[in-house]
Amino acid sequence: MTAVSLPQAPAGVAGFNRIFHAARLHAANPWGTLVLPWLIYAGVFGLTYVIWLLIANAAGGRENIDPAAFTYAGGGFWVLIYMMVVAVQAMNLTFRFALGLSLSRREYYLGTAGYFLALSVLYGTGITLAAVIERATDGWGMNGAFFAPFFMTDDSLLQVWFVWITLFLFFFFAGAAVAAVYVRWGSNGLISFFAIVALLLVGAAWLTIQFDAGAQIAEFFVRTSTVQIAAYSVVVSAACAVVGFLLLRRATPKA
Repeated sequence: MTAVSLPQAPAGVAGFNRIFHAARLHAANPWGTLVLPWLIYAGVFGLTYVIWLLIANAAGGRENIDPAAFTYAGGGFWVLIYMMVVAVQAMNLTFRFALGLSLSRREYYLGTAGYFLALSVLYGTGITLAAVIERATDGWGMNGAFFAPFFMTDDSLLQVWFVWITLFLFFFFAGAAVAAVYVRWGSNGLISFFAIVALLLVGAAWLTIQFDAGAQIAEFFVRTSTVQIAAYSVVVSAACAVVGFLLLRRATPKA
């Protein structure tokens, strides 16, 4: 009997498949990352809209309120903090399982990063489409701005899309870095990490006061466009992604 050898996938294709399987680990239960955020987001918007209606009714009509009053809506940004928590939980729950499937740390992290990137584009696109409807309906008939609030009201829809994607990238990869700290050093490492962050923030505040730099910092944010700040954040997101990978390289799954 002659043995027949089956063709093997090229090394590059096999590596890509393993990275793809690592990404699929996070989508195995889509409720937390693909369903629940949209439901809560819709609920937050609905509640915000009801508040707008109540205020307008109490004022005797929308025309009796400052035209920009409903553009300062920050409820839409809760999802960013939620996604940061999702990143921490997702990596903590799947890291040990991924290694059990013989995925390397590199393959796992690349798959995870790819999933976070895809989620950033998905949510950025979805929110931008909602902003399209918002602008087409004169702020839902109330001159409101929920999906493209006050600091994006003068930006084009393409710019709004870019800003949202970069915001999601920042919070996802900041969450990935925090998760890597926890996976490698556990709760004690996480406590130490936040203690260091707190000290750095206090130190930055002290330096700002010491050198009377508050006015210069405020002027920078006033003179710099939202799109420029969003572009700068990509560098910070990339740094967080690199830090997360470097920490995860030596992490061992906890029992």
